[in-house]
Amino acid sequence: DIKKTEVVLEIGSGPGIITKELIKLAKKVVAIEYDARFVTHILQNYPDVEMIKGDAVKVEFPKFDKCVSNLPYSISSPIIMKLGKLNKFAVLMLQKEFALRLVAKPGEKNYSRLSLMANYFFAPEYIVSVPRTAFTPKPKVESAIVRLVPRLDRPKVKDEALFFKVTEALFIHKNQNTKKSFYNSRHYFEMDKETAKKFVLDIPHSDKKVKTLSLENVAEITDWVYDKLE
Repeated sequence: DIKKTEVVLEIGSGPGIITKELIKLAKKVVAIEYDARFVTHILQNYPDVEMIKGDAVKVEFPKFDKCVSNLPYSISSPIIMKLGKLNKFAVLMLQKEFALRLVAKPGEKNYSRLSLMANYFFAPEYIVSVPRTAFTPKPKVESAIVRLVPRLDRPKVKDEALFFKVTEALFIHKNQNTKKSFYNSRHYFEMDKETAKKFVLDIPHSDKKVKTLSLENVAEITDWVYDKLE
């Protein structure tokens, strides 16, 4: 899906195994790499690649069209959030367990806050599993390739920061119903027990288990909370 007119961002170039293939396809490749040894290696062997040395979670992303990365598990969530806020297309290799949570639907075993947030920003698609034998040395876990296409039809909420907070607060207790989960996460909204008890009396989807709430359900709850707090 990469065109000769596009700039591709690679997060974690490593020794350049993917980098050298991206060079053939893209107008330009910009790579972010934390390890100074790999930065030197890429600059020496692929001088046309623009290198940014640093932590991909912390550095400001350059202008780019698409992202390709073999993401370490430890930074997968923050990087996906960062890409989502930029509305950028991405193809990522992830730990299989993480990838399954990313694409899970409401009510499924792997459905989580991650699933809902990914669905808010993207239409995530599980492409293929990658066995451990595909790597040298073999890792301890299997991997998977996922495509993230930015959503143009995401629900419009009155306060996006509040939406993120409500989502986090609810999914801490995802096996509880909405009313109980919100009450038990009242500290997110600086409420005492009595205030929270009254607050949740008519919360939308009150009897639904959090793990079954759709993106639209949580957006509706967020706007309700916004109006109640005004």
